[in-house]
Amino acid sequence: GAVTTLAGSGTRGSADGVGGAAQFYGPHGVVISPDGSALFVADSGNHKIRRVEVATGAVTTVAGSGTQGSTDGVGGAAEFYRPAGIALSPDGSALFVADNSNHKIRRVEVATGAVTTVAGSGAEGSADGVGDAAQFSHPATVAVSPDGSTLLVRTGATTLRQVCVAAPPPPPSFAPLVVPPSTLVADLKKTRGDASLPHGPVTFIVGKEEQRIEHVSKNLLCVRSEYYGKMFGIGMKE
Repeated sequence: GAVTTLAGSGTRGSADGVGGAAQFYGPHGVVISPDGSALFVADSGNHKIRRVEVATGAVTTVAGSGTQGSTDGVGGAAEFYRPAGIALSPDGSALFVADNSNHKIRRVEVATGAVTTVAGSGAEGSADGVGDAAQFSHPATVAVSPDGSTLLVRTGATTLRQVCVAAPPPPPSFAPLVVPPSTLVADLKKTRGDASLPHGPVTFIVGKEEQRIEHVSKNLLCVRSEYYGKMFGIGMKE
C-alpha cells in the first residue's frame, strides 16, 4: 500500500518537467497506455492534455494552449475548456476527451498532438445527431469500446450517450439471385402427342401424417423431371 508521487510539485501551475519540477492544476481524468509506459492526464484547470512517462516522471504537454477555448489544431495551437474524462483507443494511437465546458468530445492524436472535434456543437444541449449537429451538457467521463468503434459518454449524473467513432461496416454483399425462366408452358406442350409418356394420375403420401397429394399427372411429372421418367419406366407403383 505504499504511495509515491510520480509527478507534480503540489503547487498549481502548468510547467512541464520531471517529477516534482512539473506542475498541474486540477488534474481530472487519467488513462494509461497499452504498454504501461505512459499516463495521459486531462489537466482540467490548465485546459491541457499532459503526458507522464511512468519510468521517469517526465511530464510534457500533448495538446492545449493553456487558454480556455475550443479551437482545433496541433499541439499548443489547440484549445480546451476544462477537459475532464479521457480514454485511449485500443491501439494507443488516439485519445478521446470529454471537453467538459466546451460540451464537446475531442480526439487527440498521440503521435502528433493534432486535435479534432468528434461530436458536439459547442452549445449546451441534449440533441442527438451527427458530428456538430449533436449536443452535450458538460460531458464528464468517456470510455471506448474494445474495438475502438464506439464511445460511451456520461453527462451529468444520470445520462449516458453513445458516440460512433467509426462508420459501421457495410453489410455483406451477395451475388444477385438469378431465377431461371419458367419452362412450365414448354413442358405442358411436351405432354401432348408423345406415346412414350405414361398416362393417368399418381398419388403421393407425404410426411408422418401421411398427407395425400392426389391426381398428379404422370406425364407432366416425366417431362418436368428425368427422375420420374426413369422411375415410371422401370415400373414404379403408385
